[in-house]
Amino acid sequence: MPRLSKTKSRKGNQKSARERAYAYIQQRIAGRELPAGVAISEVALAAELGISRTPVHEAIRQLLGEGLLEEDSNVAIVVVRLSRQDFVELYELRSVLESHAVSKIAKRTLAGKDLERVQALAVEIKTLRNELVKSGKKNLNDVQMRRFEMADIRFHTFLMSVAENSVALKFYNKVRYLIRAFAARHAGHNAEALARVHNEHLDMIRALADGDAEKAMRAISQHIQTSQHERMEEYAYWEREALVRTQVHDFFHDKDGE
Repeated sequence: MPRLSKTKSRKGNQKSARERAYAYIQQRIAGRELPAGVAISEVALAAELGISRTPVHEAIRQLLGEGLLEEDSNVAIVVVRLSRQDFVELYELRSVLESHAVSKIAKRTLAGKDLERVQALAVEIKTLRNELVKSGKKNLNDVQMRRFEMADIRFHTFLMSVAENSVALKFYNKVRYLIRAFAARHAGHNAEALARVHNEHLDMIRALADGDAEKAMRAISQHIQTSQHERMEEYAYWEREALVRTQVHDFFHDKDGE
């Protein structure tokens, strides 16, 4: 019996280490510390976590299966790079999920503690805007942008949870994760953009509180379309920057070879 207990304990520890490795890699991707296209090293990750390579390997295989990592042409494991079409499809899915959620909420009317909570979440972005205006700076810095992203995700995730569809919420969390992780911003929001997001959130809240499903669906659709447009502009910017870096590299490489 003692031997069986030790075996179970070892399996439990191994599972815990795999889960820790999985969460660690996922968090580093979400935080853009591991950007799209970068190679993943089992050895380095194991050393950082202070565990053996086996649980890290298992975590990487799981992330490969979930589509967050992929094998490149050199058979290296890298963080997946999403295409322009991938982002379009992610936003289409997000729009379907959120439109369904707000329609469901509006039909029974948002009220009570749920209404108070979503109003409080909306205020977080207004607070950020006020801080930015007071500072006299034009754009949010990196730390403030992370606060904005978290506030925005909390607002939308809360609405999805109020709709009480656990399957839809699971898919929604995956979609938002992919959009955030692989659509890095090159500049922070300005006061005008923050005010727009805040007002769009208020439009949604008013429609939900009034029980107006059609208005709520229009509001969320417009909000998501605007976000998609911004992301596509950022993607185009990233593509141009990557092209310039490649051309500069090739130019100097050719010069060295002369």
